[in-house]
Amino acid sequence: MIGMTDYHMHSILSDGKNSYEEMIKAGIDKGLDEIGISDHVCLKPTPWAISTIDIPVMCEQMQILKDRYQDQIKVKFGIEMDYLDGMEEPISQLINSLPLDYVIGSVHFIGDWNFDSDKSLYGKWSNDRLYEMYYDLVQKAANSGLFDIIGHLDIIKKFRVYPESDQSKLIEETLQTIKKNNLVVELNTGGIDRPCADFTPSPAIIEECYHQHIPLTLTSDAHSTTQVARHFESAVELLKKIGVEELTTFDKRNRGSLKI
Repeated sequence: MIGMTDYHMHSILSDGKNSYEEMIKAGIDKGLDEIGISDHVCLKPTPWAISTIDIPVMCEQMQILKDRYQDQIKVKFGIEMDYLDGMEEPISQLINSLPLDYVIGSVHFIGDWNFDSDKSLYGKWSNDRLYEMYYDLVQKAANSGLFDIIGHLDIIKKFRVYPESDQSKLIEETLQTIKKNNLVVELNTGGIDRPCADFTPSPAIIEECYHQHIPLTLTSDAHSTTQVARHFESAVELLKKIGVEELTTFDKRNRGSLKI
């Protein structure tokens, strides 16, 4: 699998099932050029994010493993940081305190509701209204200047929740905001194994990113070694069909590229 990166995965320090080293070895076995660990970091207390006490452990382990495997694979240090409206300053302080290669900005909360794992409030609003609230937060995340990558852009569809009417204008506005802020969008293959059974974002949105010259990266959202680079063959087939020729890479929050 020459010419591939996988920048979105989780370890036992957040909600994954394997250690950093085990995930890195899986990436080597898959033939990846680069692998990035991006455990959940969230300023709301949640059981699936890394605890504050483990952040120094995360940093120490990442440096050790970067050095240990430098001749076999490029190991990148990332985090998946939750965007929380109104908490931009403490989020910025935390991000700037870490020696990161990249930051994935994701929206998992609408207010205090974690829609990604809690189904209880689906149906409280129309799906159209739900999409409006979600994409408003994605646009705020894009405008915040905090992130390098926007994570699983249309994850609001995870539980097969779809709008009642055409939301293409809302998607277009969101992509324009992402482009204006010069952000990267990930093609997250993990959605194939979620109830929506689709890439996040969808192939149609990925194609629109290409036409709008929004850079892309490829990720699996792996939570175990068996999920590293999952569904990459079909993802690469899609990217090449659209016309994408390279993936965006990161080093110390500076961008590079990798031909596919």
